[in-house]
Amino acid sequence: MAVQSLYRKWRSQTFAELVGQEHVVQTLRNAIAEDRVGHAYLFTGPRGVGKTTMARLLAKAVNCLHPDPAARPCGVCEMCTAIAEGRAVDVIEMDAASHTSVEDAREIIERVQFRPSVARMKVYIIDETHMLSTAAFNALLKTLEEPPDHALFILATTEVHKVPATILSRCQRFTFVRHSVTSMAAHLRRIAAAEGIALADGAPEAIARAATGSMRDALGILEQLASFVEGPITLHHVQSLLGMTAAAEVDALIAALLAADLTAALRAVHAVANQGADVRQFARDLVERLRAVMLLKATGDRALLDLGDDEVAQLAQWAQQAEMAALVQWVKLFSNLDYQLRTTPYGHLPLEVAVVEALLAPAPATQPVAPRSQPARPLPGAPVMAPRPQPVVPAEPARPIHMSFVTAGMLHPQPVVPAEPARPPVAEQPTPAADPVEPVASAPADPPPPPPAAWAAAQHTRPPADPAAARAAAADLSLLEQLEATWEDFKRDVRPRSPTVQALLNSARPYDVEGNTIVLLVSSAFHKERLEEPKNRAIIEEVLRRRLGQSYAVRCTIEEKSVEPTDLRGKIREARKDELVRAALNIFDAHIVDIEPLEPE
Repeated sequence: MAVQSLYRKWRSQTFAELVGQEHVVQTLRNAIAEDRVGHAYLFTGPRGVGKTTMARLLAKAVNCLHPDPAARPCGVCEMCTAIAEGRAVDVIEMDAASHTSVEDAREIIERVQFRPSVARMKVYIIDETHMLSTAAFNALLKTLEEPPDHALFILATTEVHKVPATILSRCQRFTFVRHSVTSMAAHLRRIAAAEGIALADGAPEAIARAATGSMRDALGILEQLASFVEGPITLHHVQSLLGMTAAAEVDALIAALLAADLTAALRAVHAVANQGADVRQFARDLVERLRAVMLLKATGDRALLDLGDDEVAQLAQWAQQAEMAALVQWVKLFSNLDYQLRTTPYGHLPLEVAVVEALLAPAPATQPVAPRSQPARPLPGAPVMAPRPQPVVPAEPARPIHMSFVTAGMLHPQPVVPAEPARPPVAEQPTPAADPVEPVASAPADPPPPPPAAWAAAQHTRPPADPAAARAAAADLSLLEQLEATWEDFKRDVRPRSPTVQALLNSARPYDVEGNTIVLLVSSAFHKERLEEPKNRAIIEEVLRRRLGQSYAVRCTIEEKSVEPTDLRGKIREARKDELVRAALNIFDAHIVDIEPLEPE
């Protein structure tokens, strides 16, 4: 006959025996004493912290026969004994992992209407509640909200984020926390004494740390050690069974890191590898130790550390030596090793690389760049060279053209001539009196051809070109290029919102940007009318806002069949690069709609 496991044999039978979770115990005790037990409870938290045990204790408490409500559950009456032994027909435990369908939920709904056979209340304990299907959750909603007076629902789950909000709102929720190392070690000592198992100093704490807050895991490790060891269980036995590394290597590596001794640090890693220990567990122990030093350095509060006084004294000494920035860097560096050590084919190489990286000297600071706000002064005796204007090579032979500008709904043909490249002004530099410098004579440049009379008049009447307007025009141009480059991605983003709009956009393309308005070129009046419908235009503008991070209006224009749109867009793009064209667009608040060559006179 199989021996009963320790975690089942030593399951708490009363509230007083339950280890930890004092906040839950106190709340439920008060509710039972005042006869204010709810109709549905939800217990959440990590594994092995007592959720199912608490559910059984609550089922005992509401059915206990003890006359004093404050003493329930007593653990000795007929109902408490029957529930503990699993033979109480009115306490139904269901594993939601194997009963996920809506039929199982319907069965609960049908049976809950019948009154309990023996007990005072019928209790349904649904473990791993998050495994229920959506249909099963929906079927339970009404019954869970308004169950019969004789029914109590207790749900338990480790993944509360998978439970629908409609279920959460119908239950009283209690969150269970992980057990501390101190409470787990004390509980392990009590059970070991009762079972005749000898535990040496440090062994219970090592088991508790390996269990990571789960009492069930800790009792499982203790049971495994009892079968593994003959005689007292020592810290070495725990480390050997679990693949843990001795604390000496962890301490040696931390001391080497604080002393910036790379050789000693690599020797500590090499010693761990030679022991055949689990390198991943060594990295976890190292991170936990460095975390403790970091917390002690940051707060000085020993209450944050679940350790003994001797260990805290060692950590305090390290905290005085360490720099906070270095501790933070080491914790981040070594905490990222777990996955690498699990998947690498190179053994403990990632740990060695991390140690070397942790002790590398910081890179030297770069020399500051001298500000260029002041022009460089010429050396005494050096000739002053006049800046030479850069020639502009036209892409094609220049010929007179005229552009059509739209201003306030009117079409104004304006002649535009190619402009001479602007000559940068020569800053007059003061020269020392002792070393006069003769300026170098430069050949007179040919004067530019005079502009036409109409343009000359405009030059005298208009203000100088606004640099901000020129930058805005250049930004519009870059935005247009960005839209053209990502137009296919934009259409794919539109599809989930409206496949019809995406189909219409297949006959459109970005054409121009006018301030906060994006102009789309469409192939027909039908596409223009459909795309400018309020609901379709709202979808396009919303996707544009999400992609560009700014709100833009959208309007459409119909493509002219007589002009190749690709060529026209290219000509408009090239024309908008000219300073005089941008100035004209800014002065007249216009945009280019067409470019035509002028007829020779």
